[in-house]
Amino acid sequence: MSYNFTIASGGSLAAPRSAIASIAGLDEFGDVTDPVLASATQPSVAVKVLDKRHKAIYVWSFDRLQTQLQRMRNLTTFIDRPSYSQHFSAEEPFYDSPAPEFSFIGNAIVSLAPLSRRLSSTCIAPIFCRYTAEAIGSCRIELKVLNVTLSQKHTQGSTPSTRAPSPIPSPIPSGSKITFTLTIDTVKGLSTHDFSAAHIQVRLSSFLGASLTPEENFTSNSIDIETATLSDLKLRRPFTIAVTSKVAQHLRSGYAPIEFFAKVKPTYLERLERWDELREHKNIPTGAPTEIKRVAQPNMRRSETDFLVGEVHDVAAWLQVRELAPDGQYSPVPVISQSPLDPGRFSLHQGLQRRLTLSLSSSSGRQLPWTEITRIRIGNVRLLDPKGRVHESASKQMHDLNVLKQQAVEFKPDGSGHITATALWDSSVHDSTLLNRVTASNHRVLLQVHWYVSVETCSDPVQFSMDIAVAMFTRDAGPPSKFMSFFGSSKVLSKTSTVFSVKLTPPLTRTPDDLWRLDTSEKYVRGEETLGTWKPRGVTVVEDHERLVQTERRAADVQAVKTILSTSTAHIRVSAPESAAIWGSEERLKKCLDLWTKKFGHPGKVNTSGSRV
Repeated sequence: MSYNFTIASGGSLAAPRSAIASIAGLDEFGDVTDPVLASATQPSVAVKVLDKRHKAIYVWSFDRLQTQLQRMRNLTTFIDRPSYSQHFSAEEPFYDSPAPEFSFIGNAIVSLAPLSRRLSSTCIAPIFCRYTAEAIGSCRIELKVLNVTLSQKHTQGSTPSTRAPSPIPSPIPSGSKITFTLTIDTVKGLSTHDFSAAHIQVRLSSFLGASLTPEENFTSNSIDIETATLSDLKLRRPFTIAVTSKVAQHLRSGYAPIEFFAKVKPTYLERLERWDELREHKNIPTGAPTEIKRVAQPNMRRSETDFLVGEVHDVAAWLQVRELAPDGQYSPVPVISQSPLDPGRFSLHQGLQRRLTLSLSSSSGRQLPWTEITRIRIGNVRLLDPKGRVHESASKQMHDLNVLKQQAVEFKPDGSGHITATALWDSSVHDSTLLNRVTASNHRVLLQVHWYVSVETCSDPVQFSMDIAVAMFTRDAGPPSKFMSFFGSSKVLSKTSTVFSVKLTPPLTRTPDDLWRLDTSEKYVRGEETLGTWKPRGVTVVEDHERLVQTERRAADVQAVKTILSTSTAHIRVSAPESAAIWGSEERLKKCLDLWTKKFGHPGKVNTSGSRV
């Protein structure tokens, strides 16, 4: 099995299912339809299922996936309880039951504009695969108008017009009836390496609109591609439809899809799976091995959680104060803690150079992608007496410390993230007597420490703040005795610590320019390393669908315009002198040509039609 994102087309192609299964009565034995996709009128994101066991392709909505996912989890929940696991099928959650015999492989579309003007049309239409947006074949589509019955209002109550008749017939008015024949033949391109049998299917809603209920399908005979020829694959069907206002609107601007279903082979399923991998693995170096390797992409898009929901992360912070030792190294000063709830006080010495070492750790790993500690500040000196009273001082100003560039950032395989930074601290910049004189017994000097951490998913650095307690001793004072911990609750530590709860909230407003950033393909999921080269489809699946829709509609529009223009009996032939008189000088002609070939839109989406898409 292989699952990946795809775009499910709305309307007539919302949930393509072969009608041969319904004819055979297979629908009675299981729910083979997805009501969410069947009722969709607009394209939506769905899940493409490559069923290698049953050699089939089908699409699930997110609601259907959630239901099947819960069934999958039930198998693992009760795997060690046979009395319960016997009630669950080991295969049902992963497949459609029953799996479709014929899979939807692609479609060709034909414009209904000529039909709305009572014109017959014949065209060669490409068959596009909706999973790869590539043409896999072609077919001939003929719409032959047999009879048009106008409404009584338009045949008797019409007013004679003084205008010259147009060579192009007018659109069919509401209340009329039109009878035509649809012929599909001359199918080419379907390979025997990918398919073993195929048939054509047309929906009545393709000509009446997607709102038609109940749906009616017309299918051709299924042929064996390996023993017969593609020329035997054809469909001919007459239609008689009543033209209402909605039907008339659909005929003027709509398209009729011709669906192709086939029994797929494993080679075709493997090709679709490789297509998804290749579309998501860009910038593969030339001469790389056949095995696809993951290539680090620039962080251009963010996870959808950055814009939709808040995140909460636990961050543990350790702070060390290091003083210059006689050997020239900076050694951590001892921290005396009086109780398990006491963070402790640093034992500092007068007249020594100091450094602050800040270490942060998070269990969120790359979910909190911090890059560096950008700023460390210290100040707001106060005195804490033995009775717990805080005495303010005049040294309330916060001072920036010089942060060294050598910072260690690490994301470990266990899912944790670590960052360490060191800053230079000269206590004399505070100009405080509390830090210059020896601290009295049972007194502490409190200082406030601020630091700022840069995170990739945040527009501004994340700010942290904590208080630390210090006590000043003479320069030659010795370290605290190690026997203190044996006679009381005091402990001698090398650093102090605290735990923060970081809450990241999405911005209050969103603009359409940020919608392209909604992507979860780079969002880490526990255990995804076992998937190997598989990768979820990102924004490329939307780009492929948009390119497919534009390509097939432009091809259908070109054929429709050819049909309409070919019916015109009035041809205007302008000689060279008359042409010059119409256009004027060559300069004006060049200007018109430049406007015709001008490109509109941004560089990633340029069209030459003269209008924005």
